[in-house]
Amino acid sequence: TPTGYIPTYEDLKKLFKEVLDKEYSKEDYIKQFMIRVPENLAKIERIKKIYNERVKDTPPVLFKILDEERKRLLDAREKYGEYISPYDFE
Repeated sequence: TPTGYIPTYEDLKKLFKEVLDKEYSKEDYIKQFMIRVPENLAKIERIKKIYNERVKDTPPVLFKILDEERKRLLDAREKYGEYISPYDFE
């Protein structure tokens, strides 16, 4: 995904059954692992603002990584829309 790796539905379904003896639905998986592009972009901006204003010796690599993630999110939004199912990244 644009923000990193996520577990597969099949792995979580198996873990829920083996460890918790519970069912895990595809609907729950989609709801829990959907990429919420607007919220993620807003979070990146908040983080950048905090580090710009409060942490004067922030390593430049932090801003580079945040900018790269922002670009990946914008690219994904262009391709899939504002809210992206985890199944779109299979």
